[in-house]
Amino acid sequence: MRQTLFTRDFNLLLVGHFLQALGYASMLMLPLYLQGISASRASIGEVMATAAIGGLLFRPLAGWALDAWGRREVLMVATLFLSVGMQLIYFVHAVGPLIFIARFLIGVGAGALMTGYFTAAADTLTAQRRTEGLAIFGISGMLPMALNPLYAWMGLRPADLRVFFPIIGLIVLSSLLAVYHIGPRRQRGAARRRSKAPQAPPRQATASASHRALLREPLWPVWFATLCFGGGVAVFMAFTTAAAERVGGGEPTLLWLTYAASAIGIRVLAGKLPDRWGPSNFIAPALGAYALAFLLAASGWSFPLAGALAGFGHGYCFPVLTGQVVNRSPDEIRGAAMAGFTALWDLSALTLPPLFGRVADQHDDGVMFAAAALSALLGLTSWAWMEHRWAPSAGVEKIDGAATPRG
Repeated sequence: MRQTLFTRDFNLLLVGHFLQALGYASMLMLPLYLQGISASRASIGEVMATAAIGGLLFRPLAGWALDAWGRREVLMVATLFLSVGMQLIYFVHAVGPLIFIARFLIGVGAGALMTGYFTAAADTLTAQRRTEGLAIFGISGMLPMALNPLYAWMGLRPADLRVFFPIIGLIVLSSLLAVYHIGPRRQRGAARRRSKAPQAPPRQATASASHRALLREPLWPVWFATLCFGGGVAVFMAFTTAAAERVGGGEPTLLWLTYAASAIGIRVLAGKLPDRWGPSNFIAPALGAYALAFLLAASGWSFPLAGALAGFGHGYCFPVLTGQVVNRSPDEIRGAAMAGFTALWDLSALTLPPLFGRVADQHDDGVMFAAAALSALLGLTSWAWMEHRWAPSAGVEKIDGAATPRG
């Protein structure tokens, strides 16, 4: 019998994830506001990357808290950080310390929420439908992107975003109503470690071995692909909106509608294929689609089409990589594994947007996007070699200190 995906907790997580993702998606409009207050491309990259600093610094704490404290508790605290950071943007009139403080708080909240929501969602899914379930769950985070064109259709100007972001921050707070009703779910291994049973010391030793399993070779291709894909997403999201407005390439926010529609469409229509045909087979097409999206953006010919290609890549790559992290790491440290996974996203977002922003300032947006396309293709080639060499053998499902065959 096939397990239903839409359990009570899964549905509550869908609602909460959608509401908090309105905050993440609205940040795609922040470069428009920064450009309106005369920020350079390098400054935009630095501001956008600051969120990654907050996410990276607090990600180890978030991973520990998810396993030892609880999924629900982490989600509630992180929601407050994200909302407060968005409220602070109302007081930003120029690029200065306040916008960096706001982005830091947003990064702390968004980083922990990304880790927490996908960890909690994975808890509700069986291994047989994990990639499919995570793909469907991710739709709740992609839908808010499709709402970004409403900003332009409502006749709002870039200057109006200073008020727009705090309003969205209040909506983010409403996600607490759904999160509060999620059943408390502490990691079972952590609960046993708190037990006074005599077997606690051996359990601690097992947990230590499990953490070392995150550095084993089968996970190396996953970590590398995450850096490549996360970097591509960070650069695309930091600069395409402002670049589309500068060249007059149609409605600049329309590209996020095509991005979201493509990602959602591929997950709805073909979300079952990775579990059936092998998740690794979908990473190369996803990274390749992102490289093509950068080439289209470099040409300036069609930003909405570039958004559709990038959305296709996002639609497959993120749930596939998330599923591989869960499948190739021990269950008892799932929170820590997901924290490491999402921290790599922040690491890419911290380093690459400022770097590519300087390329754009010294040359132009086209050169920057072409360089990003080349980087994506080089990353794809390197990942293919690593996956061929270090991926688990056929039939292997879990890695608990050592690979174990699927039953």
